[in-house]
Amino acid sequence: MRIVQLVNNLDMGGLERLAIDFARCQLADGHQASIYCLTHPGKLAPEAEANGICVRSFGKGAGPQLGTIRKLAKQLREDRPDVLHTHNHLVHHYGVLAARLAGVPVIVNTRHRAEHRLIHGPGGLQISDEPADKKSDWIFRATMPWTDAVVMISEATRQFLVRNCGVPEAKTRVILNGAPLERFLSMPAHPGSAAPKVRFGIAARLTEAKDHFTLLRAFAIVVTEIPGAELHIAGDGELRSQIDALARELNLTDRVTFHGAVSDTPGFFSELDVFVLSSLTEGLPVALLEAMAAGLPIVSTRAGGVEEAAIDGQNAYLVAPGDSNGLARAMIRMARSSDMVRMGALGREMAQERFSIQRTWQEYYKLFVSLSPKT
Repeated sequence: MRIVQLVNNLDMGGLERLAIDFARCQLADGHQASIYCLTHPGKLAPEAEANGICVRSFGKGAGPQLGTIRKLAKQLREDRPDVLHTHNHLVHHYGVLAARLAGVPVIVNTRHRAEHRLIHGPGGLQISDEPADKKSDWIFRATMPWTDAVVMISEATRQFLVRNCGVPEAKTRVILNGAPLERFLSMPAHPGSAAPKVRFGIAARLTEAKDHFTLLRAFAIVVTEIPGAELHIAGDGELRSQIDALARELNLTDRVTFHGAVSDTPGFFSELDVFVLSSLTEGLPVALLEAMAAGLPIVSTRAGGVEEAAIDGQNAYLVAPGDSNGLARAMIRMARSSDMVRMGALGREMAQERFSIQRTWQEYYKLFVSLSPKT
């Protein structure tokens, strides 16, 4: 099978990493795999090409670009894929129009998150079920007659998009996210091994949706009760200076370490005791699955599809998004729990059983085959 994935670019991120992981699985199973980048190749493109993945870039600039559709269609005619797999909605209409012109038989889209609207109110950042970009949702709905399936990475994402964005339920499928877990399984964490220190950590982009501000406010409470508490933050983004400023304002600079963008995520997780996720909105975060594979117990908000992987009271303690007091109480509870190791081990088993990238890819392959014209 010849499979082309369409992304905006291969700059660093969970979606981009997943596209490369899918392509590697496709090649390993004897398929042809290409990744088309709408704007520019991105930082991960050399890694993809080093793994034998064909990466093509189309140089789309800002605003509507009909010429980009022509370029895409021309390349699709040359590559003759059996499936065009687009990622998220902002590239999908380009893919649909080009694929229709080129006669691609199967078009599948994956929506990687619920596009909640984040509102700045008197009480801080709040979540609204009103879609963040109604125009883009209208354009996405307009492509549905020529889209064979829309894959959601969690049931929570599916429900949001059907209920609030008008995605036809009959077109939807749920395929849970997966990740290459081998590196995390081979470099496990050892929760509680550094006592009396308790090393909390998060790996996430520094954006509004990840809500590091609530995490820092929660951690300011934690340190008053857990003298050995540390917070390690891996990731970078546009809010780095504001998050750093809040850490200084809360007098946490000697307790919080900013690691920046981390290339060795398994090594980062192996030095933690507890993985924390403070997101306001999510799909099904790959970092959560990786942390589970590393054997870390989880403290997280109930954002998006988190509850479809992290089970409250089993391998995790979960709280409402935006609740700094609740998050602090959950972190303190985990730090004092005698079940930390057992909870981490259970999460590790769950990750192996349900969230390997190979399992996720096989679900996509079954879908592609089911949608392909019968010969």
